[in-house]
Amino acid sequence: MSACYAPLRTSIEPDPLNHAHHRDSPSHSRSQSHSQFEHGYKKAPSPGKPAYYFTGPRLHTAISASAGTVMCLFGYEQGVFGGIMVGAPFLTYFSSPSPALLGFVTSIYDLGCCGGAILSSFIGEKLGRRWMLLIFTVIMTLGIFVQTVAQNMTWLVIGRLVAGIGNGGNTATAPVWHVECSKAEEKGRAVVKEMTVNVGGFVLSNLITLVFAGLRGDAQWRFPLGIQLLFSVVILASVWVLPESPRWLLMRGKDGEARRVLDALSESPEEAREEMGRIKESVRIEMENKASWKQVFAGGTATRRVTLGVLLQMAQQLSGINVLCYYLPLVLHRSVGLPEFTSRLLSTINALCYMLATWSSITIIERVGRRPLLMISAAFMSLAFLGISISVGIGSLHPTSRLIPGIVATVFMFLYFTAFSFGWITVPWLYPAEINSLSMRSKGAALATASDWLFNYVVVQTTPIGIHYLGWGLYAIYAVLNAGFVPFVYYFIVETGGRSLEQIDRWFKENHGWRVDKTFKKRGQEGLGLGRQSLDEEDRERLVKEFEIGSDEDE
Repeated sequence: MSACYAPLRTSIEPDPLNHAHHRDSPSHSRSQSHSQFEHGYKKAPSPGKPAYYFTGPRLHTAISASAGTVMCLFGYEQGVFGGIMVGAPFLTYFSSPSPALLGFVTSIYDLGCCGGAILSSFIGEKLGRRWMLLIFTVIMTLGIFVQTVAQNMTWLVIGRLVAGIGNGGNTATAPVWHVECSKAEEKGRAVVKEMTVNVGGFVLSNLITLVFAGLRGDAQWRFPLGIQLLFSVVILASVWVLPESPRWLLMRGKDGEARRVLDALSESPEEAREEMGRIKESVRIEMENKASWKQVFAGGTATRRVTLGVLLQMAQQLSGINVLCYYLPLVLHRSVGLPEFTSRLLSTINALCYMLATWSSITIIERVGRRPLLMISAAFMSLAFLGISISVGIGSLHPTSRLIPGIVATVFMFLYFTAFSFGWITVPWLYPAEINSLSMRSKGAALATASDWLFNYVVVQTTPIGIHYLGWGLYAIYAVLNAGFVPFVYYFIVETGGRSLEQIDRWFKENHGWRVDKTFKKRGQEGLGLGRQSLDEEDRERLVKEFEIGSDEDE
């Protein structure tokens, strides 16, 4: 992995995993607040006592599996409620709720997720990635339990709100933890794997609701809700034994523990030593220019970076994905006009195709880049919603012959999911963790996730009402929105594919304007114009002067 900044002038010994490390002597005087970055490391565990259960690629796989379980639970929740709300036992038990009430009880979960994401932004940097996941998973487990044993609609609403708070905190934290533990060349593929298991959760929810569709008792909807408790057990058990992010540890001055984590994550002592030097230098500069909440709203580079992540997450929801994810059986049954069982079956088949397409995107996400994937996907998503709108409109004009328009609309829905899976399912979740500097990463990811959940709430709340009152017009609105995302990405979204987090910091230092197209026209290339791969002393001093950013602790 190429270093963006010149390494510290320290002596880092190439000791193997779990051997004691000597303290380094500072090469020149620095302020006391940053002295921890110029010294060596605390004594590591004694030889023969492993720091973690896994090392190297196996440890990366374990972290991927744990973070993936968080996203799998997220995907399961996206599909399960749409599957149970079309069933007669659910509708009878809750006295046939109106479209507005169905929209509210479904979307209150997303409002809770928004609150959880915002909450995580205030405590994330202090508690660390692991403790955030553990705490918010416990909160989510409580909400799932209340939903499962709900006696009336009030119980269901409270349970979904509490579960949403837990999931919002988890989805704001897991991608950051995952990316910060990944190598630069692997971070895109790592998050694709995360998103694939997210869709796997969506598939599982459709399979579970399909299997239980034949029941006539409460079990038809209680069991699909209660099975989420198994995800909670897996998350709690795995996160407990896995390491903290080495970048967060270094930011908090825990050099010894960070070194042990990097030793475990790396395939050789030399790789760990190189990574340690690169991250230490990046963290030192970040600590000297530590971002505060004021900086988020004060304008300048930090505001731009946070805003890009927020806008991309907002755009993901306004693309209409949860019109179909949350309500696909309802859309196929009430809007397209298919029988209930056929709607459930097609939803399950679509979910399987969706997962396969998402997994296929792993082969191109780092090769093609973020920007081309987003623009091409948005163009096809707009075309798909246009086809759905026209088909539903024709079907509504000829209610006695809705079969052919229904088949055409279903084909366009499959096209939409395929296009979405190749760009928009992954990049908006990966992007906030890539685009923000280390000192702003938790804040930026939390605000972006809050934006995602807030607009998720808007979309999910309005969809049943839109299906009922707007019909084909609802899908036409999303066709227009997706078409608008193509120029939005072209003009404003910075390419981050294949670049280390530190290289992205370098690019923003050199480019202050919002218009990305002007940047690559000036440089004669598209994407990131990185220039030199190191930062000398003069560059570092100029960087310190340019970024007048306060401390988190002051806020």
